[in-house]
Amino acid sequence: MGSDNLFHKCKVRRAASLRRTAARRDSYDTVLIVCEGEKTEPNYFRELRDDLRLSHFNIEITGSSQGSAPINVVNHALQYHKDYDKTFCVFDQDQHSSYQQALDKIKGKENSRKHSVTAITSVPCFEFWLLLHFRMTTRQFAAASGSHCELVIKELKEYLPDYRKGYHGIYQKIKTKLSQALENAERVASHCAAAGTDLPSTKIHLLVNYLLNLHSAKGRTG
Repeated sequence: MGSDNLFHKCKVRRAASLRRTAARRDSYDTVLIVCEGEKTEPNYFRELRDDLRLSHFNIEITGSSQGSAPINVVNHALQYHKDYDKTFCVFDQDQHSSYQQALDKIKGKENSRKHSVTAITSVPCFEFWLLLHFRMTTRQFAAASGSHCELVIKELKEYLPDYRKGYHGIYQKIKTKLSQALENAERVASHCAAAGTDLPSTKIHLLVNYLLNLHSAKGRTG
């Protein structure tokens, strides 16, 4: 009984919070971005959102409250996606055992145009997107043991020697190279389609382009 009452109180508080937020939202899409990482990815997207002057009432960015495994990111997103026009689940493959399960769960969900859920994956990890700001590569980052992501970070540190997980200010530090990263990500996607592989790959550019388009649309109507 106690736990049911607590759940009800939390639900009431969230509903009240959503009503207050809705009153402050701008006229463009409402978006939920749920990230695997607690700091690196949320920091990046918050910095991008703020740089584009998109409202934080429209664009909510959060880590998963259920843990960093891909399936937990998806489960968290599915709890709240009906409160938003679009929901994006940002997670890596690396060595996560629930990566495919997470993809399958999103595929198995009936997406409506009003409340779509999209997987924004990186193989092996988010840092591959950051590396594409500096150079084009289709190297298959596969460690014999340990994390594949460490191989990407090692190369990334050739350009950002002080890079570390949870890095603050990463977007601002490399934003002048964003157009190069977008172009390189498209080239990698074409390579993967031709080669029948997803190692390496990233879909971060799809979400970034979507936010850039929101910014452009806002400018035309603002």
